Amino acid sequence: MLPKVTLIAIGTELVALGRADTNGEWLAARIVRAGYEIEQTLRVADDMILLASVFQSALERGNVVISTGGLGPTEDDRTRAALAAAAGVSLVRDDVRLALLRGLFAARSIPFGPGQARQADRPAGAEWIDNPFGSAPGLDLRRGGGRLFALPGVPAEMKAMFDAHVAPALGTGRGVLHRVLRIASRGEGTVDDELKDVYATPGLSVTILSHPGQLELHLRVVAGPEAQRTIATVEREVRARLGDAVYGADADTLASVAGALLAARGETVGTAESCTAGLLAAALTEPPGSSVWFRGGLIVYADVLKRSLAGVAAETLARHGAVSEAVAGELAAGARERLGADWGIGVTGIAGPAGGGADKPVGTVHIAIRGPRGERNRRYLFHGDRGQVRAHTVNAALDGLRRLAGSPA
Repeated sequence: MLPKVTLIAIGTELVALGRADTNGEWLAARIVRAGYEIEQTLRVADDMILLASVFQSALERGNVVISTGGLGPTEDDRTRAALAAAAGVSLVRDDVRLALLRGLFAARSIPFGPGQARQADRPAGAEWIDNPFGSAPGLDLRRGGGRLFALPGVPAEMKAMFDAHVAPALGTGRGVLHRVLRIASRGEGTVDDELKDVYATPGLSVTILSHPGQLELHLRVVAGPEAQRTIATVEREVRARLGDAVYGADADTLASVAGALLAARGETVGTAESCTAGLLAAALTEPPGSSVWFRGGLIVYADVLKRSLAGVAAETLARHGAVSEAVAGELAAGARERLGADWGIGVTGIAGPAGGGADKPVGTVHIAIRGPRGERNRRYLFHGDRGQVRAHTVNAALDGLRRLAGSPA
């Protein structure tokens, strides 16, 4: 029987302040994809006695345990001591690791004190997990039938250390085939209704996750003679039913797919944003290599900048208001012309929580796209808080660009 996995997010801020455990979300997706079953996910405050009890319980059950956080130089970083207590061993200072830490801090001209030196302590018998981006190394400890990997809480450090050390150590569990289909501009309930009979495919496990403006459809089948065929058959059926709403799979994003379409034709895009204030430009530059297709962006929150930077006519603003189809169109045209791009996207809206009215309630957004193969003007009424409205807006703009950029010449 393969071991189950326990994920432990360590930090009082996660418990007392309600901070999101984004590390846990990322780890869970990786672990399920590797074919392991997650038994539990926990958030634990920086309390050594409590931590030691949680570690000991999971290890005694023979679980694989992955913890994040509590490995830094401050007094409330107690993961090392708690792990030693759980394993019934002492903390040992590693002189080689201490020398490496001193050299790292000296190279960065950062003072090195007793707190930093604590990062060279490890429970007896534990192995180091090197940290390529930070000073706090991770720990790999076997105890009984269990194994614990302690990683830093900094996301970039944790992800790099998981990929380099933990993933190879875990290998593959049951050999689950996992395919993620990515869907844009469709509601969760609608998609669920359209695919209910597909969900009943023998041996198939389906999970649908909703995000502002897009969905993830996770398809999983336990490896076997027919697994690959099952996944492929289901994917073909989903694509046939949902059409071009399925924009990609696995690691694809709306930005990477739209960017690839632009790059294939040697085209570029520029943005002029009001309510999203640069979030669309940030999304377009998230994929590696985005400098090939992204020219730049204008943040034109104030009307005076809509006129001076994006070329929106004063008459248009006076007649239609800043949140209007006309202004969005002129923003798109201005982004295209003034940034020297093949495509221009204009965004204007009311993200809230204030600023709405009877004719333009909070969540009203206009998105316009102008380019060599057509144009698009859409009015949306998005629901949710300020962050959700802006996220919906970004994804709707990216999806619109994807559809137009991929259209026939």
